[in-house]
Parts: sequence; C-alpha cells; structure tokens
Amino acid sequence: MFIVRSNYGNNSMALIQWAREAGLADLTVVYVDTGWAGAGWLDHVARCEDWVRALGFAVVRIDPVSGFDEVMEMKGGFPSRQHQWCALHLKGIPFLKWVEEVDPDSAATVILPKTRVDSTFESIPEFIESCEYNGERRVWHPLFKHDRRQRDALLQRAGRTPLPHPSQECAPCINSSAATLRRLAEADIDKTAELEDELQTPLFPAADCDGARGIRAVVDWAADTDPRRPDYRFGCSAMFGCGC
Repeated sequence: MFIVRSNYGNNSMALIQWAREAGLADLTVVYVDTGWAGAGWLDHVARCEDWVRALGFAVVRIDPVSGFDEVMEMKGGFPSRQHQWCALHLKGIPFLKWVEEVDPDSAATVILPKTRVDSTFESIPEFIESCEYNGERRVWHPLFKHDRRQRDALLQRAGRTPLPHPSQECAPCINSSAATLRRLAEADIDKTAELEDELQTPLFPAADCDGARGIRAVVDWAADTDPRRPDYRFGCSAMFGCGC
C-alpha cells in the first residue's frame, strides 16, 4: 500500500504523474484540509482529485478537525519561524489519526513530494525506514534527485502548467515569500486581518518586514519591487510537506 501526502502544488502533481508512469498500484492520494486554504484553492483541489481518480488511484480528503483560526485561538497567537507548530496541528495530527485507522500495522509506505527544486530540501534521502512524523512508517522520496527541469517535464506529461506559486493550502502562510504575498487574494487578506484583530497580534513579526505590522501593511511591504531586496521567505515546515 502506498500513500501520497499531497497538497496539489507543483511537486505533488509531478509526484502523482511519476507514480502513474512507474505503474504503482494500491495507491491513495491524501489531502488534508487545513481550514485556511486560499481563495479558490479547494476548487483547484477538486479538479486535481478528479484527475487522480481518472488515473485509477484512490482519493482521500481529510476534513479539518480544528481549522487554522480555531488552532490560533486555542494557542492565543500565531506560529513563528522557530516554532512552526501549525503544521503539526493542521496536517500532522489529522493525517496520523486517519492513517492509523486504515493502516494499523504500519505496513504502508508514505510517499512525499520533496525535490531539489526547493533549496530547503538540499539533502534528501531516498528512503527513511521509520519516520516519526508518519507513525514510524517507511517514507519514500522518489523525486529526491529531480531538479526543476525534470519536475516540470513530469507536469508537462501530465498536461499541467506549473503554478507560479506554492500550494495555497494555507494562505497566507507563515512560510510565504514576498512574491506569494503579492498575489494574496483580497478575501485572504480580509480573513487574516480579522483574525489578527481578534488575537491582538500580527501574523508576521514587524521586525521581519521592515517594521510593517498587520497583514495589510505586510502586503504593501511585499509589493515593493526593489530588485536589490532578496525575496523574503520564512523557513519551511518540511516534515509535513508544506509548500510543495
């Protein structure tokens, strides 16, 4: 039994195409709804799920146990670069609850969409024999040597145009780059501003955004296209497949 943990971003879609070409059978593609998806993202997920079914693979969507806003309210604030506990609560725990029900003997192999495209994953083992973040199951990174050209070739064979941004499973995300923030939909800005007001704290630390405080100010800051400024990006919660 193979389980793909997918967020239907570019790496995830390339991985599913790879599994198709590799002839893998008994494969299930799992998406965890964080309750904080970007505007229109769940429509994208639904279209991708139809494609996955057409390939003959099983599809599972795990509904949020506690959505992003509920978790933030429970914690009394937002995660940080140093403490990215959001991924554990929003993706890790719901996935583990589901996988323990369908695979109580931990016999399944979990396949993750990590590639060399993201510099966060510069050193990727092909296999992890027992991964704590996946219930001590075996983890496989089939695309661990794939660069952007190889990944995009898989997307092309799948009939997909690469998305110009990471997965929008959480939008905005503490890991968002300035380029991603510039594309943020007004609805996602509004929902974030409302939650910031409720928690009385900003999602992004002002010290990391040249003093910009609050999502509206941060989006304005991100819109600065000064070519001398490097693209801003928080660290990625890679163990839970965020941003792939």
